[in-house]
Amino acid sequence: LSDIVKDPNLAVAPDFTTDNFTEERKVFIDAGLTALQAAHALRNHWVVRNNCDKAMWQQQQQDAEAAQVADQERAHQLRLQQEEEEAQILRDEHKKNKAKFAPVPDRPVSSCPLILPSLVTTCKLKSHQFCELWYFTNAGLDEA
Repeated sequence: LSDIVKDPNLAVAPDFTTDNFTEERKVFIDAGLTALQAAHALRNHWVVRNNCDKAMWQQQQQDAEAAQVADQERAHQLRLQQEEEEAQILRDEHKKNKAKFAPVPDRPVSSCPLILPSLVTTCKLKSHQFCELWYFTNAGLDEA
């Protein structure tokens, strides 16, 4: 099957009674038809052929559209796959360098000093033992 270049739906049937088609009409006239009957036979043949071309054109257009949709779907799938690979690479990079990607809080720097309890106090808190509040005061921090 050859590709049809022009849309046969736009084709106009030629006038088979003109001198351009004398040779074609002569074949039918020799078979016993009149000139008008020969022109009608040629026109009918042209209509049948054009209808066949229309069907082929329609199939060709559907095939082209299906191929275009398939190409778009393949491109979309490829794009999704690339995005997934990039996301996986980024996740792996985050796992390797957690400190590099740690969130930085958006708040001003504190003007008062940060009070950290002593190591003894922290161990007591972690082991769920009783710890007096005195250990969190300045005097308790100085003594520790």
